[in-house]
Amino acid sequence: MEYTPTVEDLLGPGGEYEMQEVSINGVQMPVFKNAPKHLRELYQASLEHANDTFFVYEDERYTFAEAWRLVERTMAGLHALGLRPGDRVGISMRNYPEWVWAYMGITSMGAVAVAMNAWWTGEEMVYGIDDSGLTTLFVDRERLESLSPYLNDLDLHVIAVRTRHSAGRGVLSWDKFLEGGAGVSQTPNIQPDDPAMLLYTSGSTSRPKGVLSSHRAVIHSLLGWEASAAISRAEAGRRQRPRERQPCMIITVPLFHVTGLNGQLLPSLRNGRKVVAMHKWDAEKALAIIEREKVTHFSGVPTMAYELVNSPNYDKYDLSTLRSIGGGGAAMTPKHSRRIEEKSRNTRASAAYAMTETNGLGASNAGENLRTKPDSCGRPLRPLVQIRIDDGAGNECPQGLSGEICIKGPMNFSRYWNKPDDTAKTLRDGWIYTGDLGHVDSEGFVFITGRAKEMIIRGGENIGCSEVESALYENPKVAECVVFGLPDERLGEIVAAAVMVKEGEILTSGDVQSHVADRLARFKVPAYVHIQDTHLERTASGKIYKKGIREAMIKHLSGADTAA
Repeated sequence: MEYTPTVEDLLGPGGEYEMQEVSINGVQMPVFKNAPKHLRELYQASLEHANDTFFVYEDERYTFAEAWRLVERTMAGLHALGLRPGDRVGISMRNYPEWVWAYMGITSMGAVAVAMNAWWTGEEMVYGIDDSGLTTLFVDRERLESLSPYLNDLDLHVIAVRTRHSAGRGVLSWDKFLEGGAGVSQTPNIQPDDPAMLLYTSGSTSRPKGVLSSHRAVIHSLLGWEASAAISRAEAGRRQRPRERQPCMIITVPLFHVTGLNGQLLPSLRNGRKVVAMHKWDAEKALAIIEREKVTHFSGVPTMAYELVNSPNYDKYDLSTLRSIGGGGAAMTPKHSRRIEEKSRNTRASAAYAMTETNGLGASNAGENLRTKPDSCGRPLRPLVQIRIDDGAGNECPQGLSGEICIKGPMNFSRYWNKPDDTAKTLRDGWIYTGDLGHVDSEGFVFITGRAKEMIIRGGENIGCSEVESALYENPKVAECVVFGLPDERLGEIVAAAVMVKEGEILTSGDVQSHVADRLARFKVPAYVHIQDTHLERTASGKIYKKGIREAMIKHLSGADTAA
């Protein structure tokens, strides 16, 4: 006779997700009693699936056992370079297999993996290197070329992946790096709250902030999704579906994103799932991969999910293995979710709300709930996540009233690197003050209605308005400027700027875009620039009236194609 566990069976004594209370940074938090102590333990547990395929990149295939051997060699290579627990080690490259071995090796030896945005310019890379204090950096050809002009001024070990280029000093090839660790073996002791990774995120400040997270936080983000799914099955009286084939996830977003790392890659080490990495996002190539590799789960930013189902060749592929199409990192519009449901009748659409600071765990909306409440990002994921709405004075808003969305749980980050003031503003008594505005309805569904912080979310990438404004003000011809987001059907938002040119100067939109492109990553370059020779509109207090300028620009561009 088949037995279906209850929620109490899952979370109670002896249960798969048995809970207990622990103190994390002085705050009592619910945690999973039997969770892996650290990421190395989580990786080693994946050897239960030793001979199954773990990672696929184009024509390269690696089993779980082969992956672990490469991780061990990476650990040895880092030890040979003199790295020790707590040291920061950077990764800046495409989603190559070496990205995975580097991350797993760094965190397995107790060092801190600094996942740098691979779209950064050389100048932005130097900022990340200096800010994090990293002494070793894994790069691919493109990132090495961007960094080359600065190498002679950096005290840095550079490990170059998939390139013969070695400009500057201190550059080792991947193969030479692995050879250097031959015979070296150490297994440092790692505690749950030791730092594991540093992800950089753009916000309302002029420079990206390093988000530091512990082993416990990362692991609980993964187990939080698992437990939530198990609770949903138990409440519906459903058992775990028998494993007919190996599950498979296509990695569509960069691994330096919490969505790619915590949402796609790392969970696969828990359930023996195969992951297939793309060199670059392309909907047509993704469809071919789904058919060839029998992909069961697709998750990307909503733009990617929408482009996938809107492909004119969608029905030409055998996508029968695909069970879910999800989107995270930006809001999924009702139009996008309806289109996914229409095109993929055997596939469940889903949307999620989380942050880098929550390690990708927050709220989720899927299936029938998404159909009935398409404007909601869902309910908090049980049993770890708590969400409340703050009225701005530290009080919880009544149901239905808007305020700042706050999130609490053991998956939350530890602190912003080198930014104690920002940490104190964002992380208070275990609660993350997200900067997003919204409300919760009578059924516990969360609705996002705006943002308290000035930030643009373009295709899942966070862009701080002040960072782009700072770059614009470096142009000697710019007298005033303001940066904001404009709505865009494909990307959610695009970057726009209004600029006042100094008297007697000539400045074109192309000049402005080139100026920003020389200083910031391409996705931060304004897609639309309005230039005028008079002062930008002001409020009664004399401040630039960003809201009014944005609304006027939207009205002016209505009906025009503003796609990036």
